[in-house]
Amino acid sequence: MIETKKLNVYIGENHILKDVDLQFPERQITCIIGPSGCGKSTLLRTLNRLIDSTEGVRLEGQVLVDGTDIISSGAEVTELRRRIGLVSQRPCPLPMSIFDNVAYGCRINRMFKKRRELVYHVRQSLRAVGIMDEIKGRMRSPAARLSIGQQQRLCLARSLAVQPDYILADEATSALDPISSKKVEDLFVSLKDKYSIIMVTHTLRQALRIADNVVFMYLGEIIETGPAAEVFNNPKNELTQKYLTGAFS
Repeated sequence: MIETKKLNVYIGENHILKDVDLQFPERQITCIIGPSGCGKSTLLRTLNRLIDSTEGVRLEGQVLVDGTDIISSGAEVTELRRRIGLVSQRPCPLPMSIFDNVAYGCRINRMFKKRRELVYHVRQSLRAVGIMDEIKGRMRSPAARLSIGQQQRLCLARSLAVQPDYILADEATSALDPISSKKVEDLFVSLKDKYSIIMVTHTLRQALRIADNVVFMYLGEIIETGPAAEVFNNPKNELTQKYLTGAFS
């Protein structure tokens, strides 16, 4: 389980996240919703310490991953990011072949001693995201030649290849056409039996379709959280009600 306790994030003089207390359920999809600039992406990037690359950042509180505080314990960041993969807003394939994109993390983490084991694992990762049949005969071609939707699924395959426990998705479908977006959504739904998935989305319809749990944020604070059906059908907070009815966005 990933859990935050009194998590505060400052960037320079700006207080971005304020006393965030959350538990993300295992083997479910949690969608983080809220207006632009409310801290959704900052929260996501804090969960695997990608926030560390932001100039002037300061963290307080705890982020517990299976009981270990990754802020104060001096957690080994490479291993942490292997366990908590990230699919970003726009696909970012590495400047290499389709095969090498998926194999990259496996090689860094020295997961396989024999090449045939690596080849099998890469193929299985590509099959898991439904792209293997689309790239037959092109495993050695540049990943940049794939369509945007295929590139995003390739990036998901790259995350899955290193056998993570959690998948973070930061508006992972916002740059995709509707057909590609639907494929990625369906992939996340199919993967939640094996992975805990935490998604940032600006699209309420998407959260309605796929979320098991919802976190609503506003100005860096957690306003409401709970099972998706409960939050969407019977929101307890007036601010949540206004957001869901489109009073602001």
